[in-house]
Amino acid sequence: MKKIFTAVLLSAIAIPLFAVQAITPFDGTLIAIDAGHGGTETGAVNATYGVAEKNVNLAVVLALKAKLESAGAQVVLTREGDETISSRRERVGMAVDKCKALANRKCDVLLSVHHNGSSDTAHDGALVIYNEKQDIPLATALHDALVPLTGQDEGYLSGGYGIMVYNHLISALTEAYYITNDTEAEAFLNGNRVQEEVDAQFAGLADYFTNKSSDSGKGGGGKGNGKGPNK
Repeated sequence: MKKIFTAVLLSAIAIPLFAVQAITPFDGTLIAIDAGHGGTETGAVNATYGVAEKNVNLAVVLALKAKLESAGAQVVLTREGDETISSRRERVGMAVDKCKALANRKCDVLLSVHHNGSSDTAHDGALVIYNEKQDIPLATALHDALVPLTGQDEGYLSGGYGIMVYNHLISALTEAYYITNDTEAEAFLNGNRVQEEVDAQFAGLADYFTNKSSDSGKGGGGKGNGKGPNK
């Protein structure tokens, strides 16, 4: 009886230890994140609250980096402060070089974080941009995670936009919402909008890394219609 009790006790102890050591989708991943704009390049600006897109991008990226690293990812950033990066080509080169310096290999993915702009201060919605067919699974995972932030789906764009022009890594550019929307700008300043987006970006990346082996993506090209990227 004593031996049986001991075996049961050891089993009970082993279960939580195994759970703590469980592998996450980010173990072994190498992620490059680009905070769009910066320095003299402000990006979109909310006129009512004076919020510049470059600052929103950086706030999200810094918080996302911390969350990803806590989950086991290695993360590099194209910028960590309010510096000007001279070109989109330079941004891609920085991502590639930093991944090589950190882990001696290329990045698994490159995520470029942006926030959209419009003259209509009530307009809102999530948009994801990708370039090549290899990007579709990542773009889809991020899109599906970001749309609930606003409930407005602006779909996808594919082709030569932003950092995607010079990029052949698996990548996506997200426009989670319109910073020119007054409700969004106020929530960024006084609410929990940064953390809400970080959680959504994290969930999208987790979904991608969990499922990337099951679907490599097919097709691509043209403008999306909100129902999914062209395949």
